[in-house]
Amino acid sequence: MATPSKAYIADRLRSFEMFADLGDEDLATLADMMAFKQFGKGEFILTQNEIGTAMYFLVSGRVKVSLASPEGKELALNYLESPSHFGEMSLVDAEPRSADVIAVTEVEAFALDSRDLSAAIQLQPRLALTVIGTLSRRVRQLISRLEDMAFHDATHRVMRVLLNVATAAYESSGVPIVEGLTHYEIATLAGTSRETASRVISQLTKEGIVGTKGRKIVVDLIALGTLLESD
Repeated sequence: MATPSKAYIADRLRSFEMFADLGDEDLATLADMMAFKQFGKGEFILTQNEIGTAMYFLVSGRVKVSLASPEGKELALNYLESPSHFGEMSLVDAEPRSADVIAVTEVEAFALDSRDLSAAIQLQPRLALTVIGTLSRRVRQLISRLEDMAFHDATHRVMRVLLNVATAAYESSGVPIVEGLTHYEIATLAGTSRETASRVISQLTKEGIVGTKGRKIVVDLIALGTLLESD
């Protein structure tokens, strides 16, 4: 795709809740601050320990936030789909990137340079609140995952991933579904093997707590939540 027009960028920015109430003139000003970026499937968008110079607004596609050990083992921290944003932490604390961000599909994103962050916040103060809220939510998610890693087995962790992803889908679209995640990807989020994730999903299917069709998993949120509480 050729470099898009300012009008295209402004229109896509409106899909982000934090910018939805901006007028056309302010959106156009904000669009001037954005650099259009494209990434192919499997391409690294951000690399752990590199110096961060921009935050990104994901406008199409899906990315994986992950850590990799020197031995090649991977721990997926999150999967993000548009509209979402990432890379803001380094702009806030001026520290190197804390994780890799990899394109799972072809990706289009807008990059906001750190030099323009203050101007963007002055234009839309909700951006600052959104960044703070995102950082707080991710810290809470990491604390929850650390708790699961320390105190619960792999079966519990897989069920927790299914519940969290399906709950987020229900809150955004009204359908409690896990879609677009392979068993391997669910396993990396749970910190276990693909075989374990497949076994847990198969057992939950037999018990009627989830229903599977291809890569879609429909989750009974109440039943799965009750099962986790009793574990």
